Amino acid sequence: MTLVLVCALPIWAAFVTSGDVTNPLVSTAAATSPPDTAAARLKSDISNGGTVQLTEDIEISETLVVTRDVTLDLNGHVLKMTGDVSVLKVSDRATLTITDSRPQNPHTGSYENLPAGGVITGGEGTDLTGIYNVGGAVFLENDTTLKLEGGTITGNSGSSIYIGGATFVMSGGTITGEDIGVRSLLGTFKMTGGRITGCNDRGVYVYNGNMTMSGTAYIGENPNARKGDIYVYETDHKHTDLSVTGGTIEGKVRIVFLESLGPTQDDLRAAANSVVKEQGVFDGHIKVEKGTSGTCVDYNTVNFIDEVAKTRTLKLVLQSNAVEKPETPTTVNGQAFKYWAAKGSSEAWDFNTPLEVPLTLYAVRTPASSGGYYYYPTTDTVSYTHLTLP
Repeated sequence: MTLVLVCALPIWAAFVTSGDVTNPLVSTAAATSPPDTAAARLKSDISNGGTVQLTEDIEISETLVVTRDVTLDLNGHVLKMTGDVSVLKVSDRATLTITDSRPQNPHTGSYENLPAGGVITGGEGTDLTGIYNVGGAVFLENDTTLKLEGGTITGNSGSSIYIGGATFVMSGGTITGEDIGVRSLLGTFKMTGGRITGCNDRGVYVYNGNMTMSGTAYIGENPNARKGDIYVYETDHKHTDLSVTGGTIEGKVRIVFLESLGPTQDDLRAAANSVVKEQGVFDGHIKVEKGTSGTCVDYNTVNFIDEVAKTRTLKLVLQSNAVEKPETPTTVNGQAFKYWAAKGSSEAWDFNTPLEVPLTLYAVRTPASSGGYYYYPTTDTVSYTHLTLP
């Protein structure tokens, strides 16, 4: 019996699975395996379903196919594809959840330039009829679900996440450095957190799909995205299924309607004004157009921020027009409104100025009135002192 136990020790895997709770595997963070053994074990445990946790960096050459519900904890490690296919593929109505329990873990050696924490990289994607290299990191088949809660997805060709009639819920993690961060074909994309940045073609591409942003979701910092931070193509109806009720967009949104739908100028304006609502923040540019006809509305955003009243108001202004002055804010905490000013400026904004780029204006107020409170801002705090007049 002692000999059997000793011989069994090298079987410790490169990851832990809790798919079989009646016979859980035991592992330590220091456990290592040859790359081929680690990849084989990872493939087997993912196919079995349950929870899988990486305990070392793993390179694979074949797609990991998810056919049962799986939670993949990257645990601060790198999962790299060396072949020319997708890293992960979800089918059979399964749900894949990706987490990262060590988001600050640094990488060394050939991975030292990758972001800290768990990383999925190297995927080339899957070819579909008329579409090539989609879902480099994760390919979602019809009626499947991906939940991204942590980790970084970067360095994958084509579109990193492909939603083919499926559902993608992003509550954390980062998608960066891709051609297209998320590509949705008749799918549903719910973004409540996390970041999509640094994409070369489009941050998000939605084709006849549904996309909502809320919570702390952020899409921006895609300066090279030639078709926009968010690109929506509609062929079925005259309204858009893009809705931003929270989160932040910093960049460009482009919505294109198929010409045969015959949207009017008023339809295009209505679509643009329907995108951002409630607590959504949009700092950038939105263009809604009718195919290639040249019929479009082209807006810059103007955000009015009143830090004392703790309000933020969004206006969409047609390109090259001046923004209309809003209603004068009321006195708050004894501080009367004076004028609107651009960031870093002490002068009132001239509301006759045509806009060529997005604009943010801040409310400038007087100090607190007599008998009230003066405030003295510092680099990290704002203190209030009550004054007693003689």
